[in-house]
Order: sequence, then structure tokens, then C-alpha cells
Amino acid sequence: MLLQYLDDKSQIKDAVRMAEIGLTSAWTLDDFKVAIAKYISSPPMSDTNLKFVFDELLERAREKEEKEAKKRKRLADEFYELLHASKEITASSKWEDCKSLFGDRQGASFAFIDLELVTRLQGPLESDN
Repeated sequence: MLLQYLDDKSQIKDAVRMAEIGLTSAWTLDDFKVAIAKYISSPPMSDTNLKFVFDELLERAREKEEKEAKKRKRLADEFYELLHASKEITASSKWEDCKSLFGDRQGASFAFIDLELVTRLQGPLESDN
């Protein structure tokens, strides 16, 4: 039983790699079955093993998404603090006009952040009052 589970798990992980599946927390077991179906060889594996492996992969996907969300939150907080500390930037500033103030490394890290979004989430900058 355990040996069969380990074989099925290996086959499923190989299928995920071959199909280049980007599993997210929004996936269902049925979505997963369809995505890997043509990569799974005969005989068909047990639904129980498939469910166990899917649950494992789904948990990893959730953890990865949470880690990415925390990273984005941390970067947004750091960006907000930099905006707050700068007297040269106002809420009406455009990213293209300001990115040189952050340097290449920070600019690349913060490129995904929308100034308007930061302002809405964190409140108006003090220099704009």
C-alpha cells in the first residue's frame, strides 16, 4: 500500500513537471485530474492516492502564495515608508519621475506598486495635507 502510494506520488510529481502545471490554491481535484491525465501512464492510480498527493501539492501552493503575499506586503510597507520619508514625492507624483530617487535595485523591487494604491491603502501622505 505504501509502496503503491510512493509510486503514484512520484508519477504525479513527474506529470506536474512535464505538464509545467502552475498549481494554485484555487485549483480543484477535478482541475488537477484533467491537467495531468495525459501524463499519467496505465494502470490508473487510486483516487485516494491522487487526492493525498493533490492535497500535499495544494498545501505547498497555499504556503507559497502566503509567502509571496507577505513579501509583497513587506515591500509595499517599505515603499510607503520611503514615500513618507521623501519630501520630493507627493501623491500626484508619477513613478517615472520618482524612480531615480530609489536607485536601480529598489526601483526594480518596487516597480509593481501603484502609487495610487499605496495612497488608498495607507492614507494620504503627510506632505499632501
